[in-house]
Amino acid sequence: MIRGQEMSVSSEKNMGSRPAEELLGELTDILSQELALHNGLRDELLVELEQEGRLKGREMLLLQQRKYNWIGRIEAIEERRIHKVAELARSWSESADNLTLKRIISRVEPDMAAQLDSCHNGLLALVEEVRRLARETGANAQARLKAVEATLSVIGEAARMHPTYSGAGRLQQQKPSFKTTSA
Repeated sequence: MIRGQEMSVSSEKNMGSRPAEELLGELTDILSQELALHNGLRDELLVELEQEGRLKGREMLLLQQRKYNWIGRIEAIEERRIHKVAELARSWSESADNLTLKRIISRVEPDMAAQLDSCHNGLLALVEEVRRLARETGANAQARLKAVEATLSVIGEAARMHPTYSGAGRLQQQKPSFKTTSA
């Protein structure tokens, strides 16, 4: 093949693909947005934890809706990130499945690597904090649910202890059958 033909073939391969620098800039922007969204979700979880047991039903529902909104937005930006990494992988003639953020960081110039590494470390820390807060608020919700179930059980048993009338109109007494339940 003649040298001019090689260049022509090479430029045809890259037609339609954008420069890696541009893709890396867009990836950094996406990661920054993802950081902001995770911060928002973390803040909602902190509100939930701080208001533990004090939120009324409607307030709790609104808080849940806000959390689901943050999660939906995180899922959407995560899809954008996955597509951007796939686009970057194509520009580098590499498999997107093998192109992790750490591998990208190792391949780029120091300034870009520092930005991406900062986003990566920030996301890892935030995701871990969100998981911890979610476990804590979930455990608290389970404890409240168990307490409510125990209370309902006691109320149900108390209602059964009182005399009732049979279908024939006769007064009948039921024996109490309290179960010990701890909340």
